[in-house]
Amino acid sequence: MFQRYAMNPEPVLTQAIWNAIETHPTSKVPLPVLQRAAAAVDNTGAASVGWRSRVLTAIEHLAADGHVTLPKTRIDSSGNPPLPLYVTRPTAPRAPRSRTPPPVWHADLAWAAALFDQGQLTQADQRLLTAINSWLSKRRDVSVPLRERSLEIFGDEKLLETRITGPLFAPGRLTLDLLQTYLCWPPVERLDCGPGDWIMVENYTTYHSLAQRARQLGFDGQIIWGSGNGVTTRLAALAAEPARPPRLYYFGDIDAGGFRIARSAAARAETLNMPKLTAAQGLYTLTHTHGAPRADTNSRNPDQTVLAWAREWLAEPLASAVAELLATRQRIVQETVGTELLATTTVAEWF
Repeated sequence: MFQRYAMNPEPVLTQAIWNAIETHPTSKVPLPVLQRAAAAVDNTGAASVGWRSRVLTAIEHLAADGHVTLPKTRIDSSGNPPLPLYVTRPTAPRAPRSRTPPPVWHADLAWAAALFDQGQLTQADQRLLTAINSWLSKRRDVSVPLRERSLEIFGDEKLLETRITGPLFAPGRLTLDLLQTYLCWPPVERLDCGPGDWIMVENYTTYHSLAQRARQLGFDGQIIWGSGNGVTTRLAALAAEPARPPRLYYFGDIDAGGFRIARSAAARAETLNMPKLTAAQGLYTLTHTHGAPRADTNSRNPDQTVLAWAREWLAEPLASAVAELLATRQRIVQETVGTELLATTTVAEWF
């Protein structure tokens, strides 16, 4: 414990110490902060007899008034009297969190009311359903495309696209008819040669050349233009059809942007319950083997998450070679695999 000294607190000194305590970024304020604050109002005091007693008196006065608490054992005994190594500023009590009252659910969302009462809705589910609940009474019996409806309800034209394949959308729950909307995707450009595997291709020129060669070789699946960053909408359009391929492949540029698109496509295919998106290993290998690396001016710094994903997605030894290329901010475009190079290949060499 600290020895109490029979001194009257000095208002100016005490206030200076309190100001330092009150403005300190943490509630635990170390002794040097208090000493500097005290010295700022009496710069000769630190060298005078009784200085530590004056500082201690101010600190104890603040403690007596409930402004700070003192440690029981952490003491600076380098001088007389001992001083606390720190003081603690009481934290302001948190206001009790008010419970948001449950919404008055629309009759068409009675199932949501039951899930809400049972605590089975996530926060994201609650926000989605609450917005829809507010909108349902405003329906105008006009069916509009999905993105237009999503914008009207949520202020985000793409939100519904991310949820329509989830558990809240099902007969007896949310449906497109309930929301008076319908799917509206860009047309998918493709070569349909039969029920076999699908290959999605990032860029149009390579799609065109690959489709030509596929037709010549009697390929029995589909060659599909992924349309760059538009690949997720192409996948959504394909998922709306009843057909599913035995396997789903993807072929894009060997660069950070190309693998970022591929990763988005893989995630989208999974949410759409489509086959796992697999790298067209043979086509990527042809690109790496025959292409000339050049600086990737669109990538300032290698995206480590993309690097890690690409390395896992590709098979060795290509995975390591591509990771090294991306790490040095280089790229090889898929147009490397053009008409003349494809003329030397068979379908089996694409995978």
